[in-house]
Amino acid sequence: MSEPAFIADPSLAPYNVAYIVDDRSQCYREYDVDRDRDHGPVDPARDAPVDYAARREAILAFYGGRCGRCGTAVATQSAEETSLGYVYSVASESEPAWALSNLVALCEPCYDMLSASCCRDLGAFGDTYRRAPQFPTWTCDPRVAVERLPLTGREAWLRHRLADRIDDQPACRANRTVARSACLARATPAAEAVALGEAFVRDERGALSTANTRLRDRWHALTDPERADWEACAVDPDTSLVTGGFEPALERHPV
Repeated sequence: MSEPAFIADPSLAPYNVAYIVDDRSQCYREYDVDRDRDHGPVDPARDAPVDYAARREAILAFYGGRCGRCGTAVATQSAEETSLGYVYSVASESEPAWALSNLVALCEPCYDMLSASCCRDLGAFGDTYRRAPQFPTWTCDPRVAVERLPLTGREAWLRHRLADRIDDQPACRANRTVARSACLARATPAAEAVALGEAFVRDERGALSTANTRLRDRWHALTDPERADWEACAVDPDTSLVTGGFEPALERHPV
């Protein structure tokens, strides 16, 4: 069984208050962050607001000096025991990209993974991102947390994060089918994902004739005992997709 990057101590208060309380308004005052710069830099030559350092310090402190994805200790400077801390925006197109509420603290490998535009770019800063605990767990921010598919251990971020960028990346064209089809939708229940497999992805993306029924509809048409049988044989009882906690399947089912 693989070791998680961070093991929670139930006797101590959770360090990651971001998961429990998401009101970051006090950080603006405490770290002298200007709300008027939440929408980003005014100067087109800059890729971050002029108060980036203050925003980064505020977010790293808010996440308790831990990566919001894998739990690795982070700091403003890398050291033997800590990774260099980054901030990553999870804002939608209509939200201010640099608002503190939309920023997540990440270690260098996790930032590398989430900002990569192609699979071949991964791993330049280590493979800590592979050992991140499976969501749900209080050590993670749900917006960047790990979701692995049952049994295979593959992460759902491949399709969620990269699918929209693959068509614009010439270097990814050879991997387009793999990147789009390797992972099922994040909302697919574990038993359904295993039961329907790759056919589910192809069916959801393909055209539907009036003579056919979507696999999802066929799944819902099963009786409760039939679905229970699928779940019993398809879902690893140790996987936290069902039970919560950490994902132990990495060594048995490598990505």
